[in-house]
Amino acid sequence: MPRDFFAASQDGAITESPDAQTPKAGATTGSNGSNEFIIHRIDTDQPTPQLSSRPEKLERTAKLHPYVQTLSIADLDSCERLESSCFPEEERCTAAKFHYRLTTCPDLCIGLFSTTDSSSPVADAATYPAARAPDSFSPQLKSVLIAHVIATKTIAPGVTDESMEIPSNWQSDLTRDDDDTKGHSENGRTLALHSLAVLPAFQNQGLGKTILKSYMQRMSSSGVADRIALLAHDGLVKFYESVGYVNKGKSGVTIGGGGWNNLVRLINANYGLNEPLEE
Repeated sequence: MPRDFFAASQDGAITESPDAQTPKAGATTGSNGSNEFIIHRIDTDQPTPQLSSRPEKLERTAKLHPYVQTLSIADLDSCERLESSCFPEEERCTAAKFHYRLTTCPDLCIGLFSTTDSSSPVADAATYPAARAPDSFSPQLKSVLIAHVIATKTIAPGVTDESMEIPSNWQSDLTRDDDDTKGHSENGRTLALHSLAVLPAFQNQGLGKTILKSYMQRMSSSGVADRIALLAHDGLVKFYESVGYVNKGKSGVTIGGGGWNNLVRLINANYGLNEPLEE
């Protein structure tokens, strides 16, 4: 569900969940058989930090060596821990929604991981207890979830209350009407971005922006949808506009107290931005 992650004081950090440089990608295979790529990132667009500025966060980020990988139901516990560390209870994606989304459309959900051992500062992360070994040859290492993007597809042109719901009997009822607006719709051409979270210890280091750009690039290349839609509060509209999102005005979504703006990012040039986001 949509929510705020951070104070939007820095261009390189993302704290919204309705919630730089483009990383180079090398196709490899992750521990769960899904595609992954290593992020090689140099913040040339950011001022060089002073040595005395947030030394602990700078040290943590320097040792991350992060990579992006498609999530699976095996990452459920890590996603819950990450969400809980970022948002108040009333704004979190529930365990039931994680289960539904990671089962129904895991290919639309990605995580930013760091492989580390127990001596690393990353071992202090809230997600470390749920981390798994990257492979059977390195049991002393853990792939720790640092950030995630959770999304579904919808036939609506933007994020709606229905798109954030869980269809009843979704585990047993395998047939869905093409015009069903509840939850994930495989025939939808809009990606509804429900949650983007970064562990608090690693916020304000550009990782939120990195995973968001990686997500946009991956979804655009796959052709799975025509655009990405999300919800944002007023304070984060300019940030999203800076990475290509268009503010379509106020949303009627009531979750989390309402007050959201509709934003959309075109990822297919054949799809227009002029349609209203809500019907």
